[in-house]
Amino acid sequence: MRRLIATTATAVLAAVSPLCATPAWGDQPTTIHVAASAGEGGNGSSTSPYATLGAALKAAKDGDTIEVADGTYREGELYIEKDVTVRAAGGAKPVLSGAKVPASWSSAGNGTWATPHDMVRFCTVCTTNADPSVEGMAAHPEQVFVDGKPLTQVATRGEVKAGTFFVDDPDPITLKNPKNNHAGYNVKPHRGASYVIGVDPSKHRVEVVQHSRAATLKADGIAFSGFSVEKYSPVQRWDYRDPEIGTATGGAMFVASGKNFEVSNNSFAHSAAGTAFAVTDASSSTVSNNRFAGNGGVGSGINQSSDITFEHNYWSNNNTAGFISANCGAYCTLSDMKVTHAERIRYQYNTVDYSAAGVDHSNLSSFQAKQQAAIWFDEGVLDSQIIGSRFVNVPTAIFDEVSRGNTIASNVIEGAGIGIQISGSENSQVWNNTISHALTSIVVQEDSRSDGCNARNADGSCAQVEKWSADHGLTWDTTNVRLYNNILSSEQQVTEGDVWRYSAMMQVTGNKDQVGGEVYGNQMVSGIDHNVYYRQPVNVPSTTVLWQYGPNRLTESVNAAKLGEFASNPNVRTAGKEASGVDLTGSREANPVIREPRTPTAWKSADLKIVPGGPADGTGKPLPQDVAGFLGLKAGEKVNRG
Repeated sequence: MRRLIATTATAVLAAVSPLCATPAWGDQPTTIHVAASAGEGGNGSSTSPYATLGAALKAAKDGDTIEVADGTYREGELYIEKDVTVRAAGGAKPVLSGAKVPASWSSAGNGTWATPHDMVRFCTVCTTNADPSVEGMAAHPEQVFVDGKPLTQVATRGEVKAGTFFVDDPDPITLKNPKNNHAGYNVKPHRGASYVIGVDPSKHRVEVVQHSRAATLKADGIAFSGFSVEKYSPVQRWDYRDPEIGTATGGAMFVASGKNFEVSNNSFAHSAAGTAFAVTDASSSTVSNNRFAGNGGVGSGINQSSDITFEHNYWSNNNTAGFISANCGAYCTLSDMKVTHAERIRYQYNTVDYSAAGVDHSNLSSFQAKQQAAIWFDEGVLDSQIIGSRFVNVPTAIFDEVSRGNTIASNVIEGAGIGIQISGSENSQVWNNTISHALTSIVVQEDSRSDGCNARNADGSCAQVEKWSADHGLTWDTTNVRLYNNILSSEQQVTEGDVWRYSAMMQVTGNKDQVGGEVYGNQMVSGIDHNVYYRQPVNVPSTTVLWQYGPNRLTESVNAAKLGEFASNPNVRTAGKEASGVDLTGSREANPVIREPRTPTAWKSADLKIVPGGPADGTGKPLPQDVAGFLGLKAGEKVNRG
């Protein structure tokens, strides 16, 4: 639309002013052609295309379109610094790859083969974890593929066999402080490593990743679509400065910055340790219909940005490197999508699908080992929405942490350790979500942090200021949470030694903060009503709502076995307190509320929609104006629950 308006304006000026000369063709936007099969010396025309995307970007000017034909483009560290459209040619599926096919291998004994010591040296100590050794081999971002399948990296040459590889680096990058990468790095030359494999490279197609980043969008108005972006090795941290490529070593495989960009219809796979696709310092842009799957770390992320829409995207099988995602402290960042320091983010109509994981993430043992979030708002996400999305068999579906003013509405969660978690966030509202087969459906909690401070000194002064949150006046206290029209339909599990730990479908637990403040249930939740609780009959502790209203969790908590006990308890003083809530028990196949599969792990075999004429049909609390607007509905009208 922007370019059409510009062209129309030129035509109008030419028509009304005979003195206005028509620009030469060379001044008009043109289409530049790229084909991997082209020879050297092309000029970008359809009959003589460039052989590389890099050459086309160098030749392009603002407003041009670059069309890329089928083929694999083995390029990296590209900078798109002009207002251009980069897209696949009609019917083409180009691959932008960071891997090369080494031409030289030599026998290394014991059935192994090795490259010369002229391969790229990647940083193996650049993890988010300040002590990289804790992460084990996940900290090593190198990647090798044989006939398209990834090999597993091993720590010693002696472990090399057909399915593994080893990196022989006599001069690796090291830390100035061996246990703290925040203290800096001992920088080493860009090249100097050798790769050792256990298959004969003359009989297989062997690809070795040699680039950290695919591309960086650095101009306004860029469009990028139709590519498979794969096989790059960014590290988690952004601060290692390589002698040749600078800080393009880290953070993300593909970085989008600027205004009004559109990234659509791409796939991002086989990114190593860092984030596959990162939006940073950006605004007023859209990311749609992309696939983020099979990446070593985070699938996608947003930081320091505003007015970004992520819609109709798909995530699966991320964190394949196995980074710590449970009990990991403040450095934990693992998720399918992580959003920080951002305003007015709209995450809508997306899918996160771990139905093929081979494990049920609602099982306690699985959840204790892996707590990775599908979508995680953290450290100051303001006035944003998670809308109309579906989550299948995820450890944590939605995590809204130390943020403000966010809306979680009309999502479907089928299998989760935790369905929706609110922690340290103020003014969050949770409306009309459906949660089936979760260990705990909804958790609202408070931790000990406050006022944008991650850690405090003994005298109460802040030792680790989170500047964005502090500057935006975030309290990091869980207050004014609203919970309406949600459907919670889950089995309940017993923890050995603590039978009550996961007995409640809805958990609201408070805390004291490090400077003496206290926040508990009645201060945390300002409204709770019209939610549906459907449970299978069990003989173990089975609770609808756990509500901690004072400091002593044992004596100042309501553990309501039935919803009526919660609604009538005088210690619950929040609005609504489930006066219109629904509490039912029964089998999955007899569920009168939503259509669930008979077998909980028969993922995606039922739509989880409400049963017509059932207790959720048309009985919800009317939506307020803002929530109705987010969902494209009218406020105040009759609505369903869920």
